[in-house]
Amino acid sequence: MKHPHSTNIETATAIAAPAAFALPAVERILREFADPGSASLALNISELHLPFQAVISVPVKARVSAGCGRNEWRLRIQAAQHAQLYPVFEGALRLLRAGHTSELHLEGAYAVPLGTLGRAIDATVLRGAAEASLQRFVREIAHRVATISQWTHIA
Repeated sequence: MKHPHSTNIETATAIAAPAAFALPAVERILREFADPGSASLALNISELHLPFQAVISVPVKARVSAGCGRNEWRLRIQAAQHAQLYPVFEGALRLLRAGHTSELHLEGAYAVPLGTLGRAIDATVLRGAAEASLQRFVREIAHRVATISQWTHIA
């Protein structure tokens, strides 16, 4: 990302399925995620260490394209509405082999909107919100792949 005030994010999540099985499942999930009107990123407010419980879900517009190999996808994620009020994430999602299982690795950066005011809010009240919502996104993909794998082995 070329934005001068971007924040780097890196997160990884294990998948209880071999990479050979996980690859087509991740591809399908990302196609669904990129469908207009079907995707959102969510955040549990308690992850920000605030004294109350709530889940915030923001509908997003995602662009998913091929990366450097079949196991890599370039992502651009922004709010579907009022995009100027939310961070924009750009990065790569990779599926890595990890023995008999696999791992999803997300790396990239998000640009904070609203200039100095946005950076102040991101550094205080909403510190960690963008990263937590992206970590949740990766965990949800991993969970869906593992569930598909479990049902496939049962059937």
